[in-house]
Amino acid sequence: MPQSYYTLPLRLDEIVQRKLHSTCSLPQSIAQNLYLMLTTHFKESRFDDTFGCSLWDEDFVSQSDSRWKETIRQSIETSVAQYENRLTQVRVRVDLTDQEMQVSRVNRRVKRQLTIWIDGVLARTNERFSFQRSLYIAPLSTE
Repeated sequence: MPQSYYTLPLRLDEIVQRKLHSTCSLPQSIAQNLYLMLTTHFKESRFDDTFGCSLWDEDFVSQSDSRWKETIRQSIETSVAQYENRLTQVRVRVDLTDQEMQVSRVNRRVKRQLTIWIDGVLARTNERFSFQRSLYIAPLSTE
């Protein structure tokens, strides 16, 4: 029988009231945790100052060189290794592109889009796992 995992956001009020909380599969749970890592800055978690990644710290730093991407990639890789032990053989890739966005009928805006790929193997089943998410930076946003 496959083990169920709670979906995010965690609704502790429902659990305390013995209501059914929505659940998800192992890959979905890992994907939720990875997304949470990407969107959490260091010292944001009350229980662990090192949970998250340096993306928030590097958000407005000059992103014009490959060192910036490598710093982000290493930070994500370190966080995944530390906080997602359900994955093995983790490989992180990042890419930075400019995206032109339509602000209004006549105005356009260029935003920097950071795309992150995290590939690995599920430790429990040896199945391949892939996660991809794009975030806009300076300022950091999901849309």
